[in-house]
Amino acid sequence: MIPKIKLSPERESSLKSLQSITKTKFKNPVLLHLAFVHRSYSNENDLGRFGDNERLEFLGDSILGLVAAEFLYTSMPKGAEGKLAKLKSKLVSTPVIAKLSRQYKFPEYLLVGRGEANKAKENTNLQADCFESFLGALFLDQGIESCRSFLIPHFQEMHSIFEEVEEAKDYKTILQEYCQKKWKTIPIYTVLTEEGPDHDKEFLVQVSLENHFQNKGKGKNKRKAEQNAAKAALGTLKL
Repeated sequence: MIPKIKLSPERESSLKSLQSITKTKFKNPVLLHLAFVHRSYSNENDLGRFGDNERLEFLGDSILGLVAAEFLYTSMPKGAEGKLAKLKSKLVSTPVIAKLSRQYKFPEYLLVGRGEANKAKENTNLQADCFESFLGALFLDQGIESCRSFLIPHFQEMHSIFEEVEEAKDYKTILQEYCQKKWKTIPIYTVLTEEGPDHDKEFLVQVSLENHFQNKGKGKNKRKAEQNAAKAALGTLKL
């Protein structure tokens, strides 16, 4: 249910500015307005049962999860369910979504009650909530494709960062934990070569542990080479 609201000229101007920032064009600006009305403001101004953004937030939360899951499923065809779930939880986490909210200056457009005015600029939960309510409004106004177009570029950027971190941690951590458990010691990584100009170097790293294994890995940086060496070692150990 979308209440009938007469927007002030000032609010209409503010919403046009918001659409310019988000590169969207709402057919029904009231939906966009509602996405940025906090319950505290609605209560103070007696706007009624449907005068705040909570229902849109509920809808946007599901859309965020759906698009994130779909993005990971299609971009990682060989990704195991556990890894997909772990990455999805990061993509839709409150700190990540709140950061996007601040990037689009959403807190500046959020109408809050007097008691919440100072919190809006610092409260990551409020910031993430209004990002989700914006998605809910965008979905109702323009459909799922517009939500995909809005979210996926951000997911692509974040995913590449998360993937690099995940990979750098996974193989090395698995190998180290295995070695500590089985042999009570940890593997040693040694840079064998570092070739190429500064902008296009290639590292060759060796990982070894006494007479148990000795494997090499290449990479554009030391961390990636260590990762690949650890992966090779895990293959030797049949892990």
